[in-house]
Amino acid sequence: MRKVHAFRHHGLRVMYQHLPGPLTAIALSVRAGARFDGRHPGLAHMAEHMLFQGTESLDQLTLNRRAAELGGEHNADTGYENISLTFEVFNEDLADALALLAEQFYRSAVTEERFRKERRVVVDEIRGRLDDPFERVARSAWGRFFRGSLAHPVSGTIGSVRLMQSRDVSAFIRRYFTHAQSVLAVVGGISLSETRAAVRRHFSGHRSGTEVLPPRARFAAMGDLRLRGSGGQGYVTKLMAVPPTVRDIVAVGMALDIVGADPDSRLFQEVRERLGLGYEVSASLDWGPDWGVAFVSATAARGAVDRLRRAVDDTCRRAAVEGFAPDEVARARKKLRYRYASLAESRFDRALALAEGTLSGFPLPERIERLVSRMPAAEIQAAWTRVLGGRSLTAVLAG
Repeated sequence: MRKVHAFRHHGLRVMYQHLPGPLTAIALSVRAGARFDGRHPGLAHMAEHMLFQGTESLDQLTLNRRAAELGGEHNADTGYENISLTFEVFNEDLADALALLAEQFYRSAVTEERFRKERRVVVDEIRGRLDDPFERVARSAWGRFFRGSLAHPVSGTIGSVRLMQSRDVSAFIRRYFTHAQSVLAVVGGISLSETRAAVRRHFSGHRSGTEVLPPRARFAAMGDLRLRGSGGQGYVTKLMAVPPTVRDIVAVGMALDIVGADPDSRLFQEVRERLGLGYEVSASLDWGPDWGVAFVSATAARGAVDRLRRAVDDTCRRAAVEGFAPDEVARARKKLRYRYASLAESRFDRALALAEGTLSGFPLPERIERLVSRMPAAEIQAAWTRVLGGRSLTAVLAG
């Protein structure tokens, strides 16, 4: 196992891991995701967009040309917990890449002209997602399942984005883009000494700040949600609350592999092979430090949507009652171990896991891999049974 080095620079947490090769990946994660939007749903997502619209010394074109000159992958993403800026470059370009990320972190400029243009872009992005029925039922279910800071989509709504002003985004960046809210992770062929020197050089701005916590996660409705207007197709999405402990997250993740969407899984075999109801099945898990949600979704013809809903519920319930066969557990264990091992070998994924995991308190991939390999089947079934007997909401979208 490759050692992870951690140090602080003016309050900024820095994680470093050597991974031999010509490339280095950087992830700068800020605990300023959609949970921090306040009265402007979508504000964090808009802030992410504005990070690429120019700074005090670089206009939008110069900023993006500079990133292209470094030849690397330069991007960002917003979730409910974090905004993460990422960059993967040749080892010799690490210092220049950190300089560009620092420019965005400390000196992003939210001008009225650029903000209005980007606000139109985000509105179009939301409108495009609303045309997707799967997205519509997922957003509706999520908004009913939670209340408060988690109840809205990460991107906000068309109405909430149109009400934003440039000053709202500027204030958001000033408040949350501080060392106390952030973790910088560097993974690759660059040396630790070179990393330390580059961080000292470029991340010495006066943004130490103090830690700001989001409003606590709150759940809302349970039961059923019926939606209309899907054309000829029906959609079912089931949301289940998961206790936000590491062992519960891992155990339910293994159960989802057995129940869920892969061709060897129970739901896939039930919906597509035995009943011939639909062509799309999915299962996933999302979480934060104080919340967790498991998702199971499937589609069928509009007239078969009630049969589909029963198939989803019955398949999930049978797994809790009957338990998991040893061969199912073995396959799930192998698949999850493979995914975590693959993540550990990817510079980009590794840097992102280091940064976001440090912010959230989630363990490193190798620890999760060990946990997966040793977790008893009885614990997996018990976790799934608790989830099935707990808070849940099933949304159905039909014609």
